[in-house]
Amino acid sequence: MHLFHRSLFQTGRILAVVALTLGAAACEKKEKTRDVQYYLDHPDKRQQKLAECRNNPGEKALTPNCVNAGQAAHKAMFQGTEMPKLRSK
Repeated sequence: MHLFHRSLFQTGRILAVVALTLGAAACEKKEKTRDVQYYLDHPDKRQQKLAECRNNPGEKALTPNCVNAGQAAHKAMFQGTEMPKLRSK
């Protein structure tokens, strides 16, 4: 009987940790995912998103919007809609 109570206690602790983790994740503000075409059609939003991604690459570099904005910038550069910026000394 003692073993049964102990396993219930451990199960309860695991469930509590899972519930807290899911609750914290649900509280995070979820950003709408924009596709590459959106960022091609909205160059100002693309530049804004790219600046945000570069400012915090550890958390944001691999998020869908950062990847899509980066792909849109790449396509825009090769489609001639945006010239690459040269750095001046």
